[in-house]
Amino acid sequence: MAMNAEGLLYSSPHFTAECRFKECVFENYYVLYASALYRQRRSGRAWYLGLDKEGRVMKGNRVKKTKAAAHFVPKLLEGALGSEAEGRLREKLFSGYDSSVRPAREVGDRVGVSIGLSLAQLISLNEKDEEMSTKVYLDLEWTDYRLSWDPAEHEGIDSLRITAGSVWLPDVVLLNNNDGNFDVALDINVVVSSDGSVRWRPPGIYRSSCSIQVTYFPFDWQNCTMVFSSYSYDSSEVSLQTGLGPDGQERQEVHIHEGTFIENGQWEIIHKPSRLIQPPADPRGGGEGRREEVTFYLIIRRKPLFYLVNVIAPCILITILAIFVFYLPPDAGEKMGLSIFALLTLTVFLLLLADKVPETSLSVPIIIKYLMFTMVLVTFSVILSVVVLNLHHRSPHTHQMPLWVRQIFILKLPLYLGLKRPKPERDQMPEPPPVALRDSPGSGWGRGTDEYFIRKPPNDFLFPKPNRFQPELSAPDPRRFIDGPNRAVGLPPELREVVSSISYIARQLQEQEDHDALKEDWQFVAMVVDRLFLWTFIIFTSVGTLVIFLDATYHLPPADPFP
Repeated sequence: MAMNAEGLLYSSPHFTAECRFKECVFENYYVLYASALYRQRRSGRAWYLGLDKEGRVMKGNRVKKTKAAAHFVPKLLEGALGSEAEGRLREKLFSGYDSSVRPAREVGDRVGVSIGLSLAQLISLNEKDEEMSTKVYLDLEWTDYRLSWDPAEHEGIDSLRITAGSVWLPDVVLLNNNDGNFDVALDINVVVSSDGSVRWRPPGIYRSSCSIQVTYFPFDWQNCTMVFSSYSYDSSEVSLQTGLGPDGQERQEVHIHEGTFIENGQWEIIHKPSRLIQPPADPRGGGEGRREEVTFYLIIRRKPLFYLVNVIAPCILITILAIFVFYLPPDAGEKMGLSIFALLTLTVFLLLLADKVPETSLSVPIIIKYLMFTMVLVTFSVILSVVVLNLHHRSPHTHQMPLWVRQIFILKLPLYLGLKRPKPERDQMPEPPPVALRDSPGSGWGRGTDEYFIRKPPNDFLFPKPNRFQPELSAPDPRRFIDGPNRAVGLPPELREVVSSISYIARQLQEQEDHDALKEDWQFVAMVVDRLFLWTFIIFTSVGTLVIFLDATYHLPPADPFP
């Protein structure tokens, strides 16, 4: 510590902590030592300011009177005098004050505590753990008659800010916390008014338990609660009420400041009421052990856009792929591969959603219902693709087509399914020329005409055509033509061998033609069954999707939270 010629105290290493913003006396001089000491950066030197008894700025070797100093020093002096008055008020209020004693004038009186809640951010809602995370500000207000004073007696001081540990606190905690953390995030100062009212607004990050209803996930809404009560005092000692608004009336809802509130990307707040829960009356009298509770409700609705784009839309597209399996020709060889691909893709989606949905057996989410519905359809598409391929590869050597199959799948159903079978090529062959033209010598009919009549006889006498669609009762006998009606009128022996050879060739061609025709019939039946399954799956998929998701459109949050 040092002094200049005019008696000004300056530069003391230990003087800062002892006399900061206070009045210090040394040899009839008043010196105000600021926390940083007013500095004017002129040649890198510090300018120290001193005052005499009349408040005049003193001159010295290291004191300079400036216009800034003339305004700065009186203000600091005024703050120092005010701090001294506040210190005297604090000393008066806390003389004999015990923060562990409830501020009740009489033993049977109850201390009224109002509990308000300001929501700063809805951080998240973990459906799997059934936990809601929020950032809030508690708004606690009560009256402590021991902390009241007359502002006129203390230089107009109307309020004080005091550390929370120095005054009595109602010990309000979140009862339904999910992590065992009952305390607030920061013990900020309480604001005490001259009438004895105490207000405390500590911030907190709470993880509260929230029962999740998964029936309509992801088109759901949830009702999550935050239950606050005094942990140390029952209803006979502390009386709770909902928070007060700016007008002094009870505000029975969670307060949200529109300017500072941070929106959640997944949830939308619909209602935010609060309610005081009174304990049930004890018929034996007395209220010991029964606590009043203030419950804050957050009725929130999910924004389903994420699940619509990332889950439901891909599932619908995969289902469409499974439907068009029945439009793929069996000869392409990719029917089974496409069906199994769709089934495996839906299985992967189901496994991904299993980590998002709570593990509960009370209900099945609507999105899981839709995935199971599409998985059943795709599974049936795999099975029915096997049936179609089995029908497609049948032949007369392995299967005989029943008459009812022909009547239904060849003659009747194609008309309703928009299928039309092309006419056989043999029905479009030209008719043979007239007999007169054929017999004329200059007609030009020769070997080609004979070949035509060998391939297509003019009548069925020589080679009667059997009905390939019904069991053959009697086989045709070519000897009827060779031997004639009786053996007296017959062909010469030379022609009999020729006719026998021709009959054998024609019979082989007829059998091959019948074989190909029956095989084409089975392929046409497979095509009809494929088209039938296509329309059936389109109808079932459309109706099932509408029934499942239209049910969710009626699941809306209530218009009144307390009907």
